[in-house]
Amino acid sequence: MSETWKEQLAQGRVEEALALVKLSGEGPRAALEVLADVRLRLRMRRPTEALELVRAHADKLAEIVDVERLERALADLEEEHFEDWLEDPLVGAEAWVLRGLLDVAEGRLEEGRDAFAEAARRDPRHWRAWTNLGNAELELGDLEAAERAYEEAKKRNENYPEVYQGMAALAKRRGQIDRMVRMLKLAQKKRMAPRDEQLPGAVLPPRRPGLGSLLGGRYRWILWIGLILLAYWWTQR
Repeated sequence: MSETWKEQLAQGRVEEALALVKLSGEGPRAALEVLADVRLRLRMRRPTEALELVRAHADKLAEIVDVERLERALADLEEEHFEDWLEDPLVGAEAWVLRGLLDVAEGRLEEGRDAFAEAARRDPRHWRAWTNLGNAELELGDLEAAERAYEEAKKRNENYPEVYQGMAALAKRRGQIDRMVRMLKLAQKKRMAPRDEQLPGAVLPPRRPGLGSLLGGRYRWILWIGLILLAYWWTQR
């Protein structure tokens, strides 16, 4: 027997619940769309925006969630108070990411790795969880596990700059200098884009014609020298 949208939602699988409602044409589609946007803001590390969304659409969200509880959770996460929300199906993944970051900052690298893995398990679409998992695995010396995590992050959000930064660090560890430079260039390109263009599926706008001249002619050698110096700095770290 297939799961209903309510069962999916109870497990924190918001996008799956929304997909079922869209397919059947029955259910609180508008409310689920708002909740999916709230989750997206959390993955982007924008709890303030997520909280504003909840407050703006409280009546709609009241059809499917405890709005007061969700507001408390987001307010706590905004202040990086995650302890009470680790088991919450809607915000638990972000709570585990925050716990992992604290573990890493305090020198508990293995615990941090496990926290990021739990975040990714709870929300497989959470690209920051996957990226941080890759970073932790890299620091622990498991290059294959780091690569798998980075690939998952890229699959979830191909426009997130930090995953390419991690891939550059992995390539450096493997002695793949050409790949390291390519990943650094890609990370920088993504990082220069507006944050709303660092989302899954976002398409970067075409470069304005006037900017192309900066990469040609007498300016090109400046770019290549900068990249060479950047690569040299990375290899000497």
